[in-house]
Amino acid sequence: MSDTKNFVDLQAGFYNALAQGLGYSPSDPFQVIQPSPPLVSGDDENELIWNYLNAIPPFSLTQNTVFSGGNQFLADYQGVMSALQAAPNDFQATVGPVCFAAYQQALKDGAVKPGPVQFRNWALVNGACSSVAVSGASALARAMLDPIFAAQMNVLPYQPAGTDPVDFSPGYKTMLKQLKNAPSRAFQVAAGNWNTNVSSTWTKGSTSGIFGLWGGSSSSSTLSEKFASSGVGLTAKFANVLPFNAVPGVWYSSSAFGLAFNNPGKAPWAPSSPINWANTFGPNGNMQRFCTSLLIANSMNIVVTSNATYSDADQKEIQSHSSAGLWPFYSSGGGSGSSTSVSFTASGNMQVTITSKSGVPVVIGCIVLPAAQYLGHEVKASELLTTNFYAAA
Repeated sequence: MSDTKNFVDLQAGFYNALAQGLGYSPSDPFQVIQPSPPLVSGDDENELIWNYLNAIPPFSLTQNTVFSGGNQFLADYQGVMSALQAAPNDFQATVGPVCFAAYQQALKDGAVKPGPVQFRNWALVNGACSSVAVSGASALARAMLDPIFAAQMNVLPYQPAGTDPVDFSPGYKTMLKQLKNAPSRAFQVAAGNWNTNVSSTWTKGSTSGIFGLWGGSSSSSTLSEKFASSGVGLTAKFANVLPFNAVPGVWYSSSAFGLAFNNPGKAPWAPSSPINWANTFGPNGNMQRFCTSLLIANSMNIVVTSNATYSDADQKEIQSHSSAGLWPFYSSGGGSGSSTSVSFTASGNMQVTITSKSGVPVVIGCIVLPAAQYLGHEVKASELLTTNFYAAA
């Protein structure tokens, strides 16, 4: 146990304290998520939580989630499906190229959902396909016995190829019910009592994307360094903390994805595709790991103390940036479910208080699994499917 010398030390100490406070061991694949804005109910409540699950987590103890960029599960998965070869089928030959193209476009536009019955009903009123509505539906039913073909059809209506947004199940309302029944958690770290050793963690200490004292600030700025090296204490209480598990919607096929993962360099991968096993699952691939469980808190109360002496100018600068959220969760947005306040003693020492309202969830972390573990249960199924559908490939 020791003082923290810089922000990297402080973040490492916080990681250990939070993981232990939530009941995880150093070897568990726990990841802190920052910043942590409150998930307020409303029209986009499901989207708010599904965005976290859709983000591909980095190889880091901290995930600085920026939803507008980075690797996304759905988009990358859709790319993989486009790079796979389906088993031979007669659907396209049965309906003809014009009808097939019209059906593909209708799937992307959301005019029809995948499936033989849906195809038949849509085709009956579509001039390009009306004459093959019944025979095409039969051919489509046979074709969709192949998990690759079925997966390719099922993901077409979704962004970025189509118009439907990513979804998981269950959604926000179920999560909120579960959260209210989840256990409470609390921990405390006195100044000079931080465990900064993260060499035994799942990343062996690798971390990235760390902010400084306030959201968006540099961890190496003068004020951030003063704060981190001054003697920091922290008390954290959560009325409830829920490990929330959700599974991808109908856009996702574990059997097709498992086939792709368990057959590097061969069928069902298309040899000519620029998307391949190596740049998907390899050391530099874009789908090496997945967030399988979100750690969601309710009624958060965090008190951070700093023994540094802050000048009047320092105090004004910190207060002016407090609306961006302050370490450790950078929970901005005082009127939308969370509140961050900062005060200073007569000696210039600082206290930060971060709270969230009851019934307004805050995502504070996730459990990360590598692709091999995420898809491990698909190995035997992949062997069987490969034999049945791709033995001649």
